[in-house]
Amino acid sequence: MCNLQAPLHTGPGGAGGLRPSGYSVLLIEDDLENCDILLHYLNKIGGYDTTVAHDVTEAYAAVKQRQFDLILLDIMLPGTDGIDICVQLRKTLYCPIIFISCLDDEETIVRAMRMGGDDYLTKPFRYPVLQAHMEAVLRRMHRHTPSPAEDMGFGPFLLSVREHVLMRGQERIYLSPTEFELLVYFLNHRGETLGFEEIYRYIWKKPSLGDLRTVFSHVRNLRKKIEENPSDPEYILTVPRVGYRFAG
Repeated sequence: MCNLQAPLHTGPGGAGGLRPSGYSVLLIEDDLENCDILLHYLNKIGGYDTTVAHDVTEAYAAVKQRQFDLILLDIMLPGTDGIDICVQLRKTLYCPIIFISCLDDEETIVRAMRMGGDDYLTKPFRYPVLQAHMEAVLRRMHRHTPSPAEDMGFGPFLLSVREHVLMRGQERIYLSPTEFELLVYFLNHRGETLGFEEIYRYIWKKPSLGDLRTVFSHVRNLRKKIEENPSDPEYILTVPRVGYRFAG
């Protein structure tokens, strides 16, 4: 069992961040004690309407019944891998997914981000840190960012701006919020060389402090969805030691 740390007292409004406003959250976590602690903290902050699923069956039933603004997903679940659940959810869901896990090895974290995760938090963690991560992905999801007025095409693909789905003929390719924003950014700057740091600051609205692995992970994942051969890309080209250039 991997327990979460007990919540810290942060006073009204949590850890000094923005108070949430009516966000619906799906918590997929099999440990009952961890669920109780997380629910206690989220209720204390206020503004989060949280649904709990203890296994994959309950999780799939929950997403069929309602829409969620955010999913907190444990990786170690009974009988299945949380990353596999993420892959299935990404086929129909666009909302941000934050992984919460005892596993802190680089291979697991990179795989989780490649398979559709928007963020990763290692247990045990302080609850103000969780709150900050939740607020960050929700801000990215709901902020008013310039977006194209019409669908955008490249090669055999058509990006539906309204549905946040990439179409290839009749095939629907589902993107995470981060992947969608990243692809729109590339399409709006076709032919331009975009620096790694420039991309990080645009997507995450803060400096990378030298850790650009999350950019590399999301680009690798996006390449898997649009490139015939991700190791020899046609669209997202790497400019060595500088950044990426979209050639579509």
